[in-house]
Amino acid sequence: MKIKKIVSMLFALTMVTGCMASFTSCGGDEEKTGSSSTASNNSSNADESKDDGNSEEKTDGNDFGGATLKVLTHRTDRIEDGSLKEVTKEFEEKYNCKVEYQGFTDYASDVSTMMSTDDYGDVLMIPDTVKVKDLGTYFEPLGTYEEMDAKYNWANQKMYDDTVYGVAIGGSIAGGLCYNKATWEEAGITTLPKTEEEFIECLEKIRDNTDAIPYYTNFKDTWALAQWTSLVNSASGNSNYTNELLAEKKDVFAEDSAHYKVFKLMYDVFSDPTLIEVDPNTTDWEGSKAAIGSGTIATMCMGSWAVTQFQEVAETNGDDPANIGYMPCPISVNGVQYAESAPDYNMGINIHSEQKDLGKLYIEWYVEDSNIAYNEGYVQTVKGSEMPEYLEAFENVELFVSDAAPEDLVGVWDQIDQESEVGFYLQDSANFKVRLCEAAFRGEGDEGFKKIADEINKKWNATRDSVLG
Repeated sequence: MKIKKIVSMLFALTMVTGCMASFTSCGGDEEKTGSSSTASNNSSNADESKDDGNSEEKTDGNDFGGATLKVLTHRTDRIEDGSLKEVTKEFEEKYNCKVEYQGFTDYASDVSTMMSTDDYGDVLMIPDTVKVKDLGTYFEPLGTYEEMDAKYNWANQKMYDDTVYGVAIGGSIAGGLCYNKATWEEAGITTLPKTEEEFIECLEKIRDNTDAIPYYTNFKDTWALAQWTSLVNSASGNSNYTNELLAEKKDVFAEDSAHYKVFKLMYDVFSDPTLIEVDPNTTDWEGSKAAIGSGTIATMCMGSWAVTQFQEVAETNGDDPANIGYMPCPISVNGVQYAESAPDYNMGINIHSEQKDLGKLYIEWYVEDSNIAYNEGYVQTVKGSEMPEYLEAFENVELFVSDAAPEDLVGVWDQIDQESEVGFYLQDSANFKVRLCEAAFRGEGDEGFKKIADEINKKWNATRDSVLG
């Protein structure tokens, strides 16, 4: 079965029936999206797309009289290369308005600070620092879950009390790895790995049969380590995985848990200096984009959002962008591989905005008509949309969307993650992911991994029991 048919059927199973109100007429969990935030590498900057004053008659009489809509975004790269401004001209002409973009490299931190005031744009990507229960304090309601889920994927991601406050700009297959197809083929690999053991065997073949770095850690840029967290749900094969961990009060790093399996795989790869770069302390994210395109680097753990970035750099450098592949998480459950589909940032409307109607039209245009998500290689927000070709390796993989937390557990996972300071997506130097890497580099073996895993369990369980009672 083709992947787009699988996804279409999957989302159809979760579709809520009933009367679907027009999104444009709608009035008045979080951290799962942390894996999904795309890496942006340019400085904060702003761009204003201007109407030329010669617009034709506006569709459906939606004339906003030259009003300005301010949109906050993490895509500073698309502001700088002019592509966002160019594609937005269609929207400006249709609604007789101006769209002003303001981009932030450190988006979540900078915008979270702005939100201490009322002035944080009109439309913005909702930072994951906003607790689910506080969404209504900062953002305009966009519709009920029943209305939004009938049309859009991931409608439950920025939802509280059955009200949706954000719409995903697109999504990705959360659990996977980028690789250079030509390098893997040169190593004599004809079948992608389905288990941890097979994955390491493939890296060893690359080491023995090519001049490439089998796996590139990107250790210095610690956000890259958080990409391993995005493999966890896929490795579990369970759409209700995190809810069950909480409800049944299981150790998050029990030896049979998906967290344990994923980070033990990372640890085992990083423990073998022949499988990674010579000096992980001097890794270079920008340089790695070019290196995986040329085949100098064979493999990196990244969300599927990275594929188009790698392909663009490859094409710029004269390398074949078709060599950039994306493979499923090499961990199986009873012989079956799974992959979680997850959203990138969700767009919401500042509850203090004076352009709420125009903001709703902008969000609708962005996800339905702009083709931005398709051009970026995202899984698209609108249900039933065509899937990107680079996901061909997922043809025989079981895809799923993680279940929403039940009412008594809404926001609890993220609360425990933050208060315990375990921080599955955090990037600080004291984080367990960094400590695991350092222990691996020092060659501390299984005992070193188990020691850190036990510490994580203690911190997590103490906070969990305090929160849940």
